Amino acid sequence: MKKINLKILHLIIYFACNSVAAQNFNAAEIKFDSVRNAAEELSIYFPDSAIGSALLLIQLGKANNIQQQYAKALNTAAKIKVKAGLIDEAIIDNKNSTNINERLKNQMELAKNYLVEGQINLYKANYVDATKFYLKSLSLCEKLNLNNLSQKNYLGLAKVAISQKKFTEVLAYLQKAEALEKLQPNGFNKAEINIQFGYCYSHMENITLSEKYFGEAFNFFENKKQEFPMAFIMTERSNLYYKTDPLKAIEIQLKAQKIFDRIAPNCLTSAFNIVYLGESLFELAKDDSLIKEIKYPEIPTTKQKLMRAADELLIRGLALTKKLKNTDGYLSTNSILADMAIYNEDYKTAIKYYRSKFKYTDSLFSQKNKNAIAKFEAEKDLIKLSLENQKKETLNKILIGTALGITLIGILGYRNFKSKQKIQQQQITELQKEKQLAAIDNLLQGQEEERSRLAKDLHDGLGGMLSGVKLSFNNIKENMILDTENTLRFEKSINQLDSTIAELRKVAHNLMPEALVKFGLQNAIQDFCQSLQQTNNCVINFQQLGMERDLGNVTNVNVYRIIQELINNAVKYASAHQIIVQLTKTENKVLITVEDDGKGFDKNILATEKGIGLSNIKHRVDYFKGMMDIDSKLDEGTSVHIDLTV
Repeated sequence: MKKINLKILHLIIYFACNSVAAQNFNAAEIKFDSVRNAAEELSIYFPDSAIGSALLLIQLGKANNIQQQYAKALNTAAKIKVKAGLIDEAIIDNKNSTNINERLKNQMELAKNYLVEGQINLYKANYVDATKFYLKSLSLCEKLNLNNLSQKNYLGLAKVAISQKKFTEVLAYLQKAEALEKLQPNGFNKAEINIQFGYCYSHMENITLSEKYFGEAFNFFENKKQEFPMAFIMTERSNLYYKTDPLKAIEIQLKAQKIFDRIAPNCLTSAFNIVYLGESLFELAKDDSLIKEIKYPEIPTTKQKLMRAADELLIRGLALTKKLKNTDGYLSTNSILADMAIYNEDYKTAIKYYRSKFKYTDSLFSQKNKNAIAKFEAEKDLIKLSLENQKKETLNKILIGTALGITLIGILGYRNFKSKQKIQQQQITELQKEKQLAAIDNLLQGQEEERSRLAKDLHDGLGGMLSGVKLSFNNIKENMILDTENTLRFEKSINQLDSTIAELRKVAHNLMPEALVKFGLQNAIQDFCQSLQQTNNCVINFQQLGMERDLGNVTNVNVYRIIQELINNAVKYASAHQIIVQLTKTENKVLITVEDDGKGFDKNILATEKGIGLSNIKHRVDYFKGMMDIDSKLDEGTSVHIDLTV
């Protein structure tokens, strides 16, 4: 692609907005698609400048008064806004585009909508939903043979896996994207795949391979004179030298920032590079020996100047990540600024940044709270005014409504009587519920105590006895002379005994996981998922989100049992190949989501068939006054959402 002149492109789009409507439908469609493609290419290399093109494209879609064109324009605008960090606007545009395409049943455009939805959720670090929408888009792409779009979905899935540090999955997705690219060779797609390979190997600390892939991508874009992707690659390359050659890393970051400041100062990649550069200068300021080796003229040469430059960059990065609503970037920048304040013994400032970090999530909802309060105040004033008017009307009506008032008193008395009856019935119902919850509490507590006792008896008692038997057999073997055949039989018996001991320990571990007692809920679930993956042909992705807080032993055990039972059901009954598990903690809630791609089932059977496992889960959910929602269809997998009040 030749270097795009922004003014020329904007003029082309503006001209199209005012002239295409007069042409016939086919010509308008061709012109619109060409303008759309140009705007999307512009977003790759000039994400900030592409916003204007997105708005003009929407105007063009409206001007032609063709719903399909308008849907395409909204989808492209959403894609451009994601790259520019305007996530809230992107969500609205893509949702409106999806609604139109669903109504028109345009599967090709829906595949693009789902792809953008995946990108939005990836930006928001919502990895479960990002994966879901990428796979949804990929399913349509494979059905329609949209190889180019399939590549983008595989790249999106690779980015999700990189964020979760699942590098084996990353390489698998990238290899699939690479195979599709070979079917329809395209230098730009190949370069993007190489960037992700370089990024993956960078995280794996394989500098040689990372440099190889970054270098190939950089050379391609340099030949095409595309500065934005060049600067992006430079930002990622700098991380390779953060530990081994800090001065080289800073030099690369400075060169990249010159490009960003000129063509895309407000994009997310620029924000990340600013933060990386600020952190690098801070680390350099702490190393007197490295300061003496500074040769690059644009790097400050004294500790004070380095600290001042680092502080300015990090504050700029903090403002930009907050503006772009990038939670990970904003939180990490607050941490670096706090560390720098501690190093300078400015503990008051350090506390300020730590508080900002911990309260940021709540601040995202502050505006909504203000709007809700304002709405409440307005409604309160209206109610007050209404009551005053009602009072005046009542005074007038009292004079002519005495008889009706007496009748009303009788009616109210009767209603009061019925109300008391209702309240009494509610109290009885509540007492019954309390008794049921107490019974469930005793049942669950008894189950866990029995599990713990059995686990201890099996592990310490029977396990110890079997280990003793094995030791005795080994001692006997040393004092016996056996022929070859009997020696083999003896060895086989010893191996069987080893297998028995291992199986016994596995049963004891499942009854009461040691990791839950020693290392906590998150580690226990991760340990369970990993052990199940090793013995079953499935991939289990687990992530914990939200705030860090101790739920207490009783809650930890119950949450672990719920997730354990749901995963076992997905593996045992649904024959799932991929399971996604998400545990979210808020201030007073614990949310559990388990999704699988298994066989699914007809939800109507739940009314007539309730297995022990599902019944136990229901008891545990009821104990926490929670809610459970099961969504399943035959051959389309199962999704279980549980909301516990803790």
